[in-house]
Amino acid sequence: MIVVAGLGLSGSYLLKRLDDEGFEARGFDPRIQDFYVPCGYATNIRKLRDILRSVNLNADDYVEHEGKEVTISGPDMPELTFSSAGICTIDKNRLEKDLISGQGYERTRAKFGPGDTVIDATGVSRYYLGKAENDFLMYTKEYVTAKAGHSDFHFRYFSRGTGYYWEFPLKKGFHVGAGADGVEAINQSLAGFVPERVLSRKIRLKPLFDQMFNRNIIGTGESIGTVSPITGEGIIPSLVSAEILVRCLKEAADVEELKVLYGKRIRDRFAAYTGLFDLLTASRNGKLLTLRNIRNARYAKADFEGFGIDLKIWKIIRRLIPI
Repeated sequence: MIVVAGLGLSGSYLLKRLDDEGFEARGFDPRIQDFYVPCGYATNIRKLRDILRSVNLNADDYVEHEGKEVTISGPDMPELTFSSAGICTIDKNRLEKDLISGQGYERTRAKFGPGDTVIDATGVSRYYLGKAENDFLMYTKEYVTAKAGHSDFHFRYFSRGTGYYWEFPLKKGFHVGAGADGVEAINQSLAGFVPERVLSRKIRLKPLFDQMFNRNIIGTGESIGTVSPITGEGIIPSLVSAEILVRCLKEAADVEELKVLYGKRIRDRFAAYTGLFDLLTASRNGKLLTLRNIRNARYAKADFEGFGIDLKIWKIIRRLIPI
């Protein structure tokens, strides 16, 4: 039996894929039925379409808003506008509900025996894998509100990689939020907004690819750090990690072989995240201008483009370096 613990997006997708592939699998999640998370889930609709075809779902059915342009600013940079390359917000709650519709699951903590393979898809908590060593979590506060300062997507980065503020359009209203080291920067960014819904949470910005396993427990999604350290995007990466796991389960003869296959493919697929985390750490330490971090900058450009932002690096260079 494969036990999927946690039915967020990666766990829900995984449960559906395992059922489609003929595995004996059951999902568990203690959240109440129709639990609503007030969040603006931003991702790349072009990539999401490809992934959801494998479970016979139409990604466009879940789109709240598809962006036309994105503005990005920072402490030493005025607002720059870039074209969208697929960035959108989606109704993640409804997508999760549709993925597990008709699947075997229970609204409780996971139940499993010694012979079961357990998939920890519990995100930040790593409830079954256990606490990670040298983890890096960032606190966020997020609002759903009627108005925002921009009509389309907007990101404002804080100095030295200490966090950022964002505005994501929804079908009705906006999702605005900020994540930072301290609450002062967050509260200043959100001052003046009248929230209809509020969410406070933590997000994991460090890849934990050396802490993916605990005996018969295997992590996927945010539990192993498949969240971009630069953009905070975790939807496509978490779905990709779940798909990699499904394919490895089909090939592996036992749990130990599964760990070898899955571990290698995750590290290969998300190798850039290690470079991005190094870039984030260097920024926080004021040591960006090194040859290593200049090389890592190419990962950042690719990461923004993967998120759905047509980032023109020359526009940033012209603003930051007088010619």
